[in-house]
Amino acid sequence: MYGIARFEDAFGRRWPLWGTAILFYAACVFVLLTRIRLPGPMHLLVYTMAAAIIVLTVVRIEWALLGLAAMIAFSRPGASLGPMDTFHVSGFNLAVIAVWLVYLVRYSVDKELAERGPLVRRTALDTNIALFLLFVTISMLLGLNKNIDPFRSAGVPMDADAQWRVLLYYKEQLLYFVWYFLIVTLVRTPQDLRRFAVIFASSGLLVAAVGIYTRFTGTIEAVVVTETQLEAGVSTARSTGAGFLGLGHPNFFGAFLIMSMPIWFFGVDHLKGFARRLNANVAILIGFVALLFTYSRSAWISMTTGFVMIGIADKRALVRILFFFMLFLIVAQGMSLAFSGMGLQELISARFDQLNRSGFSERPMIFKSAIDLIKAHPLTGVGPGAFPWHADTSWRPYGFLSQAHNVFLTFGAEMGLPALIIWVILLIRIFAMSIANLRAVARVPGYGFLAQGMFVSIFAITVQTFFVHIFNDRNVGYAYYALVAMIVILNRLVREGRIPPSKEKVTDRGVAVPTEKVWVE
Repeated sequence: MYGIARFEDAFGRRWPLWGTAILFYAACVFVLLTRIRLPGPMHLLVYTMAAAIIVLTVVRIEWALLGLAAMIAFSRPGASLGPMDTFHVSGFNLAVIAVWLVYLVRYSVDKELAERGPLVRRTALDTNIALFLLFVTISMLLGLNKNIDPFRSAGVPMDADAQWRVLLYYKEQLLYFVWYFLIVTLVRTPQDLRRFAVIFASSGLLVAAVGIYTRFTGTIEAVVVTETQLEAGVSTARSTGAGFLGLGHPNFFGAFLIMSMPIWFFGVDHLKGFARRLNANVAILIGFVALLFTYSRSAWISMTTGFVMIGIADKRALVRILFFFMLFLIVAQGMSLAFSGMGLQELISARFDQLNRSGFSERPMIFKSAIDLIKAHPLTGVGPGAFPWHADTSWRPYGFLSQAHNVFLTFGAEMGLPALIIWVILLIRIFAMSIANLRAVARVPGYGFLAQGMFVSIFAITVQTFFVHIFNDRNVGYAYYALVAMIVILNRLVREGRIPPSKEKVTDRGVAVPTEKVWVE
């Protein structure tokens, strides 16, 4: 009752009006999520999470961010509009917009909240972000008027479908940065950052556990996977979506895992108590096994490369990495034999042998199609998301490409070389921040795991972007910008002196070691 009374005072005793507005918004969200039909279990889950986040925003905004971090992978159900249901409004879209709206009202009437900081916090990347959005906006406006091949599919002109898709991808680009600025504004203290990072990483482990469960309990059809069924297993999972929580494709499922798991991997060292650390290590092991059974070669290569790089940069981290991977190989070998009838080496070898028989072997031709588009439209591209309607597919039997399978080529082809150049500069600056964080706080108890985990995550996901257009799944895009926001916040906290320097002592062997450990909440 005290909390309600305090908020009544803060809002000028207009709590009934405020509560009615929230309920009205929640009702609108419910209608959009269910499209006035009987909701399925996933719709109800997403609606419940979105409604809870709106309530948490009123009570404590920082908690709403934690709810959003946990919701990313569950956000697919929503409203689909336009020809062929091209324009999608996900549950996560609605939740992010709701948090911003509630935050704006809270900020305008709650003096205590306003005193904590500016309405929108500036970051070192603002200029790059503004320029990138400018070029994306120009590309979108011109892309709506491109002379697209007007062949028809199911009686619907593809030019109209492509225009809705352009608007969809532009909407997501805008909301990516709305989400980014929401995080960098509301995560103000080292403790806030640590909580957000742990919830974000834990959501990845939850995704891994559910993915393993659905794959091996018959939720999807291809449970026993032999050499000839590997590709079929992936296709089945993609068509049902059950094994990957609606992320749409094993590559996207893998992308979510390689962005979230490294943070928890290094964070385990800061847990107190054998039981907690044992449970956490088991959870991480499940995550890596789930990554293995996505059969995503790009995810395997990316995660391995990321951990190799942190091992080179931090020799002490290398010891734990090597020990863990020896354990992982033993567990993965047993699970591979149990669930696929193949040894681990045989399974991985069979997956790579499929390069000559799968879509992966088409990468050179797909890349060439993207490069040709860049040459034809170097300044503005063909519009966000419009690659499928412009790419040359004359060499392909069934004549359709959903993406360029490479973020850099996709951005160049769809949004032009200026946008691509700004994107590369933005990425370089993010890497510079990540390396600076690693050098500054890698040995700081309780916070060093953030720098280590984020370095592995951003390096690994960047490697994957050379093989997969991760932003083709918009939910993975929100995970990416959450990772970027955390790197930027950690860098800001280090520069402001908000994270204390490492407390180290020199042993008899001359090796610096931390004098204390801090439990991760």
